[in-house]
Amino acid sequence: MPELPEVETVRIALKKEILNEKILSVQILNKNLRYPIECNFSNKVVNQRIKKITRRGKYLILFLTKNITILLHLGMTGYFRFSSNVKLIKHDHVIFSFKEKKMIYNDVRKFGFIKVYKSENINHSKHLAKLGLEPLDKELNKNYLSKSIKSSKQSIKAYLMNFKNIVGIGNIYSSEILFDSAIHPCRLSSAISNQEIERLIISIKKILRKAIKLGGTSIKDYKDPMGKIGYFKNQLKVYARDNKPCVNCKKNVTIKKIIIQGRSTFFCEKCQKF
Repeated sequence: MPELPEVETVRIALKKEILNEKILSVQILNKNLRYPIECNFSNKVVNQRIKKITRRGKYLILFLTKNITILLHLGMTGYFRFSSNVKLIKHDHVIFSFKEKKMIYNDVRKFGFIKVYKSENINHSKHLAKLGLEPLDKELNKNYLSKSIKSSKQSIKAYLMNFKNIVGIGNIYSSEILFDSAIHPCRLSSAISNQEIERLIISIKKILRKAIKLGGTSIKDYKDPMGKIGYFKNQLKVYARDNKPCVNCKKNVTIKKIIIQGRSTFFCEKCQKF
């Protein structure tokens, strides 16, 4: 599933391609995504201009004129592509037409969705209302994290992946962040020291910013709307590297794989003390 850096990469691409463009038509080839696309979706968005494109966690938000907002989630396999002449491929579901281009939404597993809201209601939707802090915001600081972590009964890996605490950090980046900050993923959040919290904040921002700069991580079939893959895969130090030498310890220690809350978790038992 795309995590924050991948979704932010898509946001940047959409901003470049369709910001201030008018939606001339919407063709719904298959309405049955994670949530069925409402019957009057096209009527609500056609002839409106896209005036702002933002991201909240793993959600994309397109603000239109006339007080209408489109909320998008890519699910596990959703992606957009642009074309001047549409050649449909399998799993194309929605086509947005603009003056000189078309934007096609494709989703093999159909876990993504496209919804429309009144703009004043978007932050109160069930998808956004309970989201925690954005990890790259200045509000994610030692004061916030100290209070939040100390009151948590989760492991630190589970804490990072809980969208009610911090949004957008999924399985890949939580493993990389904990390795970078030298914290064992099984440690209880309440046992994390103030010094470790400071390291954690630095690692969160450093890893995510670098991943965004490199276009995210392409593990399976992720690509941005320009068809480019994410090159942060080449920078992964623990994720999916089980039984391979630790990049710090070299040949002495190999990366371990365990399961936390049903998700594969990767770490170095020497670098990341329990």
